[in-house]
Amino acid sequence: MQYSLKKERMRNIEGYFQHPSYSLEKKLLNEIRMGMADQAKSTLDVINSTDRARLSRNSLRSLKNSMIISCALFARSVLETGIDPEDVFTLSDIFIGHIEEMGSEAELNKFEYEMVAEYIRLVNQSEIYNLSQPVSAVINYIHDHLSDNLTVSDLASLIHKSPDYLSRLFKKEMGMNLTSYIQIHKVQLAQYFLEYTEMKIIDIAILLNFCNQGYFSSSFKKYTGYTPSDYRINKAECVADNIVGEGISDDEQR
Repeated sequence: MQYSLKKERMRNIEGYFQHPSYSLEKKLLNEIRMGMADQAKSTLDVINSTDRARLSRNSLRSLKNSMIISCALFARSVLETGIDPEDVFTLSDIFIGHIEEMGSEAELNKFEYEMVAEYIRLVNQSEIYNLSQPVSAVINYIHDHLSDNLTVSDLASLIHKSPDYLSRLFKKEMGMNLTSYIQIHKVQLAQYFLEYTEMKIIDIAILLNFCNQGYFSSSFKKYTGYTPSDYRINKAECVADNIVGEGISDDEQR
């Protein structure tokens, strides 16, 4: 899945992000899992603007070790999308082989971005691999226009089919109706904004083209079990617990 929201509607959103290290790592893994190529690159830029952990006295070996760990984390994130594990692990093995062969830090730093892009490509292609051309075209359009008011009629006109034909074909191939698919992916993107930005809930509802905040809240709760505000509070508490836990020794916790 690739969430390339319209540039004019995404402008200034990066200004809302907060960047504690734990949140950044989790944010990057979520972006990979959701197929968000542009956002993942931006997050990796921020991560790489800080010093890496020292994992060996040799700086090149340290960087290789760090990237192998990153590769494993990226792979685990992709596995959560339901992609065939053999495909994921094969790709991971190839990446680790390339990492070991590289002889400069510049090569390795560039290759990390290539790993992220390739994992995201795998995510984005996996969903539409066995689908018909009309359904795959509609899915690609949906993911590129989640901030639009997407209707079955408009999507059907894009592929020159009737709404009834598209609805039947989509349900047959995807196992759910088209409107539910759209709502689910809007809610998934809303979860991302609630967890990783400080955007107001009404602003998220407007960005994703819900008719009002009440409808957004009811749709969000339908698919997550939480209201948007409860979801944000719950996620903030989980992050705080992780950060505190990482900073306290076992003796101190006891």
